[in-house]
Amino acid sequence: MNKEEALELANKTGFNAIDVDVLKLEASGREYYRLHFDKPESLIMCYLDPEKGNHTKFLHVSNFFKSSSINSPEIILADQATGVIVQQDLGDKCLIDMDLKENPELLKQSVEILSKIQTAHIPQIDKLDEESLMMQMETMQSIFLEKFLSFKKLKELEILQARTLSKLSEHPWMNCHFDFERRNLMIDSNNEIAVIDFQDLCIGPVGIDLAGIIVDHYISYSDKLINNTLKHYVKSTQLDVSVEDVYEWLRWGAIQRNMRILGTLSNLYIQDNRTFRLKDLPGILENLITLIPNYEFMSLKEHLSSAVMPKIHEELEAL
Repeated sequence: MNKEEALELANKTGFNAIDVDVLKLEASGREYYRLHFDKPESLIMCYLDPEKGNHTKFLHVSNFFKSSSINSPEIILADQATGVIVQQDLGDKCLIDMDLKENPELLKQSVEILSKIQTAHIPQIDKLDEESLMMQMETMQSIFLEKFLSFKKLKELEILQARTLSKLSEHPWMNCHFDFERRNLMIDSNNEIAVIDFQDLCIGPVGIDLAGIIVDHYISYSDKLINNTLKHYVKSTQLDVSVEDVYEWLRWGAIQRNMRILGTLSNLYIQDNRTFRLKDLPGILENLITLIPNYEFMSLKEHLSSAVMPKIHEELEAL
C-alpha cells in the first residue's frame, strides 16, 4: 500500500490518523505503518492481506507473552476482516541499529528474554517436525544454488542436511520464536528490550533462536563474547549443561537457519522480484561456511568459498 491507501485503511478501522509513515515489508507479507494523530502518541498498524493469512496466532502468542511478563507491544485493535492489527508504538530504537559488541549487556539481556520465551507456558503451539526442518534446508539446494545461481546439486550438501537434522534432534526442544534476531528486538520507552514479530512461534530446537541472536548476518562476535553470552544463557535457563554443549546447539541451529534463509531470500527474489535482502546473502553464506565442521565437510566448505561465493557477488553486481 502507499501512504494514502494506508491512511484510508486506518480511518476505516476507526483510527483518524492525520499522517502515516511507511515502515517495512516483511518476508511474511506483513506491512507496517506508523500512524500519527493530533497528539504526540503514535501507533503502529500492521496489515496482512486476509487472502494470504491472518493474525490469529500472533494474537494468541501475544496474550501468553503478556501473562508471562515477556515484554512485547500492547495490542490496541485486531480486525481480522480487514487484516489490520493496531499496536503500541515502541519507537525506532531497534537492536539492528546497535553494535552489540560495544553493548554486550544488550546481548545478555537478549538471551535472558530468549530463555523466558523458551520456557513460557504457551498452549496450542505447533511443533516443528523433521520433514519441515529438512524441507527448509533443502531450499538452499533447490532454490539458492540451482534456481538463483544455476549450480548443480551438491551431494555433500545433502549429507550436511542429514547430519544437521540428526544433531537438531539431540537439542532440547522448547518454544522457538523462529526469527529471534536484532531486527525483532526493540528498546522501549523504559529502556528495556521488547520482542516483536513472533507470529511464527513454534516448538523447536533451542539452537535455532540462539543462532538468530549470536550468529549475526552483519557483525561477528569474538569467541570471548560468544562464550560469555552462552554462560549467561545457561545461567538464565538453569540448564544443567556445559557451555561447550550449548555452542554445539548454536552451531547446528545456525547451519539449519542459514541454509533456510539462503533459500527464502532467493525465493522472494525469484517469485516476487523482492531484492531488499539479497545484499545479505554473502554474509549469511560466510557464516554458514565458518560453522560447518572442518573434519567432515572441508571440500564442501572450499566449494562454497571458491565457487559459490564469487557467483553470488557476480549475480548481485548484475542486478
